[in-house]
Amino acid sequence: MQVTDVVVFPWNKNFETGIATVDEQHKQLVNLLNRLASTLVSDDPVGVAVVFNELADYASYHFAEEEEVWETYFDGADDWKNAHLKSHGSFLPSVLQIKEKAADEPWQEVTEKVLRFLIRWLAFHILDEDKKMSFVVQAMDSGLSFSEAKVAADQQMGGSIRVLIETVLNMYDELSLHAIELIRERQRRILIEEELKQLNEKLEKLSITDELTGLYNRRYFNVLISDELRRAAAANKQVAFLSLDLDHFKRVNDTYGHLQGDKVLQDVGTILARHSKTAVGSAFRMGGEELLIVSVGHGQAEAVQLAERVREEVATILIRDEAGGPACRLTTSIGVVARVPASGEGPELFLEQADKALYQAKQDGRNRVRFMD
Repeated sequence: MQVTDVVVFPWNKNFETGIATVDEQHKQLVNLLNRLASTLVSDDPVGVAVVFNELADYASYHFAEEEEVWETYFDGADDWKNAHLKSHGSFLPSVLQIKEKAADEPWQEVTEKVLRFLIRWLAFHILDEDKKMSFVVQAMDSGLSFSEAKVAADQQMGGSIRVLIETVLNMYDELSLHAIELIRERQRRILIEEELKQLNEKLEKLSITDELTGLYNRRYFNVLISDELRRAAAANKQVAFLSLDLDHFKRVNDTYGHLQGDKVLQDVGTILARHSKTAVGSAFRMGGEELLIVSVGHGQAEAVQLAERVREEVATILIRDEAGGPACRLTTSIGVVARVPASGEGPELFLEQADKALYQAKQDGRNRVRFMD
C-alpha cells in the first residue's frame, strides 16, 4: 500500500542553530518523525516499529555528535551542559515509559502518544537547549570568554526569543493534534476503501461463480469463451470441451434427498476445479448436473485422458443413505471435442459436438468417455 506523506513537524528557520552539522542532524530527526507518522497511516505495526527503531538509533547518534560540541566549548561541571546531557539521557526512557503506561491500549493510540511526546520534546530541545548552546558557541567564536558568552546567551534567550519559543511550542502542540486527527481520518478512509475493495471482489466473484459448487457459472462462460476461442484460433491452438453429466442424478435426489445431491455436486465441483487447474483450463457448472471443462492447448488424446481421470475420480464418490439404506457410487458420462477453432467461431458448435459425444456415452451405457471425431 502506498504510504501517504503526513507532516506532523514542518521544519522552519526558527529551528536553525547556525551550526551546520547540528542543523542537518535535526532535519534528519524531523524527517524520521514525519516518516513515523506517515507509516502510521498505513496501519502497519511492523513498519511503525522499523521507522521508530531507525529514529531511536539516529537520535543516539545525534546525541553523541552534539555532545562533542558541548565538550568542546563548555566546562566539565557546567550546569547547562549537565542539564543537556540529562535531557539526552531521559529521551528513550521517557518514550518507553509512555509505551508501558499505554500497554493495554491499541498500538495506534500508543504510537500517537509517542508522536505527540516526540514533537514537543524535539521542538523544545532545539528551541531552548540547542539554541542556548549555539549562542554560546557563536559568542565564544567572536572572542568572548566562556562566562561572558553564557551571559550573552542568557540575554539572547530572554525577552522576544522566550515569547517566540512559547508561541512555537504551543503552535506545534496544536499542529500535532490536527496531524494525528488527520492520520486517524486517513486510517478510517483506508479501512473503508479496503472493505469496499473486498466487498467488490466478493460481489464480482459471486457474479461469475456458482454458489454451490464453486465453479464458474454459465454467465461467466458466455463472457469468457468467445475471447478464448478467438485467441486460440489466432495462435492455431486446439481447444477441448469436456461436457459432463452425472448419471441418474435425479434418482440420487429422489433416493437420498436434495442435501445429499448438493453434497455430490460440491464433491464433483472440487474434482473438476483441481483437474481443470492442472490442465490450464476452466470448469463451469452450466446448469443442474451439467458440467463443463474447457482446456486450451489440449488435443484429442490429451483431452480424452483428462476426461478419463475425471471419470475415474468421480466414480470414487460414495453416496450414503443417512437413514441406513444401501450406499451407491456416483458415475458420470463425458463427451469430448478437441480441435482448433475456426476464425470467428463461437462456442455453439463446440457445445453441440461435445453434447453429441456425451449423448453417445450415455447411449453406450454411461460411466464412460466418448469423443467427437
